[in-house]
Amino acid sequence: MMLRHIAAPSNVLSPWIAHYWRWHLPAGVVLPELLPGTGGELMFNQGGDLLVELIPLNGSIITDTQTIRTGDAFLFTPRRARIRLSPLTPKSDVRFISARLRCGTSFPLFNLSLEELGDRPVSLNDMALKYPFPDLSEVPFNIQVSQLERWLIHLLDKHLTAVSYMARAANQLYYGEDLLTVREQLALTPRTMERHIRHFIGVDARYFCRTARFQHTIRQILAGQGMLDSALANGYSDQSHFIKTCRFYTGLTPGQLFTEQYKGLNYYVSPESMTDL
Repeated sequence: MMLRHIAAPSNVLSPWIAHYWRWHLPAGVVLPELLPGTGGELMFNQGGDLLVELIPLNGSIITDTQTIRTGDAFLFTPRRARIRLSPLTPKSDVRFISARLRCGTSFPLFNLSLEELGDRPVSLNDMALKYPFPDLSEVPFNIQVSQLERWLIHLLDKHLTAVSYMARAANQLYYGEDLLTVREQLALTPRTMERHIRHFIGVDARYFCRTARFQHTIRQILAGQGMLDSALANGYSDQSHFIKTCRFYTGLTPGQLFTEQYKGLNYYVSPESMTDL
C-alpha cells in the first residue's frame, strides 16, 4: 500500500521550511528522479538501503553513486544534476521523511557554502552538527514533525529572529522579482551580489531564476493547467521554448515527463494539495 503524508511548518520555521513530507512505498514502485532545484531536501531514510545516482545535466552518464543506509540522513541540493533514488534491494519497501528547505536555508542551517558543495548529496554524519539529528523511527508522522521542528529550531538559533538579507533576496528572486531590483534594494554591486548568491543557493542568480521559472511551470502543469498556458504565464516565449528547457533539466520532452505515473508520484506536492493524497 502506498502511503504519503505532508505537513506545513510552524510559523517560526516557515521562512526556512516549505513543508515536511513522508513516503511509504511498497517494493517495486519506481521513484521519480529528483530534478535540479532551488532549495533542498533534508531526507531521513527509514526503509531499506537506498542507492543514490548522480546524473549531470550535460550528459546521461551516472558520475557518482552513494548508499543511504537505514537510519541515515542526507542533504540533497541538486542544481546542475538529476538525482536517481532506488532501493538497493529490489524487494525492499521505501520509507523516508524529508524536510523541504526553502532557497537560502542550507547555508545558515549547516554553515555550508552550496557553491563549494556542488551537486553531491552530503550525509549528516559527515557534518559537525551542534545538535545530533533525531531518531525518527517507529513514531507517527506528527511526532516526527515535532521532533524535526525542535531540532531545526536549535540549529537555526539566532537566524529564527533575524532572517538574513540574502535569504530574503533568494526568496524574492524565486517568486519572480527582477534581479536588478533586488540588487538595488540591497545596495550591492553586481559582483558582490553574485558572490553572496552563489554561497546561499549554489549557482549564479540568472541560472537560479531560470530554474525557479521551470519549477513554477511544472507545478502548474501538475495542478491541471495546460502546458502552453502554464509556459506563457511563466515567461516562456512559446511552447518550443518550454520544451527545450524541459529537455535541459529532465532529459525528456514534456510528453515523456508528464506520464500518468509521474502525475501520481512526484516531488512537487505541497500542503495546499494534501487533500489529494
